[in-house]
Amino acid sequence: MTINKNSDLRRAFLYFFIYCPLGIICPLIGQYLSSIGFSGTQVGTITSLGTGTAILAGLFWGKIYANTSRKKILLAFMCLAAATLGVVSTGTTIFIIYAVIYSGMYFFQGPIHGLSDAFVLDRSEHFSAIRATGAAGYAVAVFVAGRVAESTGLKSIFFMYAGAYVIAACFFLREEEPTTFRTAEEKVKMSVLFKDRNFVKLLICAFFLMGTNVGNSTYFGYLFREQGGSVAGIGVAFLLMAGSEAPFMALTPVLSRKFGAEKTLLFAMVMAVIRFGFYSTGPDYKVLLATFFLQGMTNGIILVEIVKYFGRIVEPRLSSVSISVFYAIGNSLSVILCSFIGGIMLDMAGACAVYRFFAIFNFVSVILYIALGMHRRR
Repeated sequence: MTINKNSDLRRAFLYFFIYCPLGIICPLIGQYLSSIGFSGTQVGTITSLGTGTAILAGLFWGKIYANTSRKKILLAFMCLAAATLGVVSTGTTIFIIYAVIYSGMYFFQGPIHGLSDAFVLDRSEHFSAIRATGAAGYAVAVFVAGRVAESTGLKSIFFMYAGAYVIAACFFLREEEPTTFRTAEEKVKMSVLFKDRNFVKLLICAFFLMGTNVGNSTYFGYLFREQGGSVAGIGVAFLLMAGSEAPFMALTPVLSRKFGAEKTLLFAMVMAVIRFGFYSTGPDYKVLLATFFLQGMTNGIILVEIVKYFGRIVEPRLSSVSISVFYAIGNSLSVILCSFIGGIMLDMAGACAVYRFFAIFNFVSVILYIALGMHRRR
């Protein structure tokens, strides 16, 4: 494993730019689609297709990544393909055509972050600090994209999205290829992973944990408005919450050395239950703003430690595939379920009910994590 300050600084910039596109697109895609005449149902269909495509794409690209010796070329290509399709999507307002292009964009975009994690974990011991710059990139992008879109129009988000991925591709091309843990003739098969009982146990726990993180991005605005907050305040809240993840990500290695990585992750999982349980009581919007750091205490730790856990729980040659499957099933499939049930709960009983569901969903993860023995030091 290579440790080099200049290389890690370059990787920090890489992470900043590969997370910028998420901060640009995620908060504003619904508004853009509505602005070009799509109904709420059509917006939901398009975004669901994107997430669903990411599941299949994660499995597809994960296997290719594990078996290629030109990993940095593959990742640069995926960034450029996503950038191209992002720009192409601005050329149509026809629902079917747009849905196909957007799904294609997610086919390349969806697995980039998981494969980037595998790539950097192979190359550096400072993953936590490097990943923290990704959280900073997301937070900065949310703020900048909102300002630019307000002054130049919502279509501009796709050009910013493309620009960030082009820069990320350039950083990938400057990297060295990671170490190969297999012979040239040996092919990594995804089926081998599902014979590993510890991997399967951790994947089940992750499924009941990860979807609420993205679900919160969708439904927090509803909770904030219900409790008296403004639309402008939602942007401030997201900037503070996303920004709070970076310092906790940087702090995670210290906590892991002191308490153990597995128990540090358990602490963050319990905090997620407490956080969403607290939200479900319907606190005033000022209190929601004041407790922005709770996102850092949960996501800041979880997003680092869960990836590292998946990377080390299997043989080194299976590490990248393990992380890809986690992102596809443990993350994206969980997001679809949480978003779908969250929408039902919102219509039936309001935003507080959504967060009661989130708290229960994460509580199941905590129980399984302990019952299956995944909290024990490995």
